[in-house]
Parts: sequence; structure tokens; C-alpha cells
Amino acid sequence: MYRIKDDIIYSLIIEEYDEEKGGWGPYQADDVQLEFVMLDPHVRTFLECEKGTGRFWKLFKVPDTYGVFKFRILYRRPGLSVLAVNTQVSVRPFNHDEYERFIFSAFPYYASAFSMMAGFLVFGVAFLYSKPKKAGGGKSTKKE
Repeated sequence: MYRIKDDIIYSLIIEEYDEEKGGWGPYQADDVQLEFVMLDPHVRTFLECEKGTGRFWKLFKVPDTYGVFKFRILYRRPGLSVLAVNTQVSVRPFNHDEYERFIFSAFPYYASAFSMMAGFLVFGVAFLYSKPKKAGGGKSTKKE
């Protein structure tokens, strides 16, 4: 399971059969393409090849979208068999304790929350400690 914005290193070894040597040897190419796909490819890149080893690899950052993704390689070349590799992985969002303590873009919301608390406090103090006015304007209506 991966987390959004993580760095991933994807690697695989591709070999080809060499009849002259009578065995398997490393495959060399610079056009092997990797896709990191959910519904559409989010990352599409060429793999880098280490000379003489047949190891292909790529370092990339997980996109800021979570869900079920696939590493997909579909490599077709004349004279070679088709190479189809699909690996399904999950990408999760940050946990609640993995976010920054205070997000800079949320400061207007923080300010509005604290201003509402201050306004409620001022209103509460004014309401509790004000003297009520007498009904009728304060005039006495007693008959003597």
C-alpha cells in the first residue's frame, strides 16, 4: 500500500533468449514504457535501463489521487513475444495525524472560527451583565 505523494521505485528485469549463446541474457532497450493507471494513466514514463543487467527501473512520485492503481507495462516489438505486466496496488490518503499542524491556506477559516468565539464571548458578557429596562418606560401608574 502506498500513500499519496510518496516516492516509488519500480523495477523489473527483462531477459531475452539468445540462440547463439544458448541461454537467457539481459535485454537492452530504451523504449520500455511504464504506466501508473487508475482509469486513465496518471503517470506514463519510459523506464531507464542499466547496461548489461537487463534491469529496468524508474523513480516517480505518486499522484495526489487515492484509489486502486495498476503498474502496467505492455511491450510489443516485432520478433519478440509480448510482455504484459500488471500489478495492482492501493494508494491511500494521509492519515489524520500525518497532515501539517496548521495548513497555511486554511488561515481564513481559523480566523473566522476565532472571531465567532470572540463575538460570542462579548455578546454573552454584554447579555449577562446588562440591567433590564422596566416595562412601560419607568413611569409609575399607581392611583393615590
